Amino acid sequence: MSALRKCLKRPETYLFFILALLVLAGLDSMRIPSRQVTARAYIGAVHSYQSFGRPLLKKYIRCRYRPSCSEYSVEAVRKHGIRRGVALSARRIFSCTSAVQPYTADPVP
Repeated sequence: MSALRKCLKRPETYLFFILALLVLAGLDSMRIPSRQVTARAYIGAVHSYQSFGRPLLKKYIRCRYRPSCSEYSVEAVRKHGIRRGVALSARRIFSCTSAVQPYTADPVP
């Protein structure tokens, strides 16, 4: 058995790679928002949701805010970066209750 195959069978190898990715993402989040790789990847994932996930969930989920939460999230990450943008998005999603009137305006700060 090759040395690479032996290394890949150990769980420590995968934990090391996950830790390295987290450290790199943390360092990337300290850059200005327009140059963050993690922000671009997140925005790409949200756009994929908007293209494929939103049509599937349209019958079950109705957004009470304008702009919608996914549009708000993209705008927040573009404006504030990945850390603050995701925090603002999470706060917005958790604030969505039946007490919120439909089409309530809530722009990105």
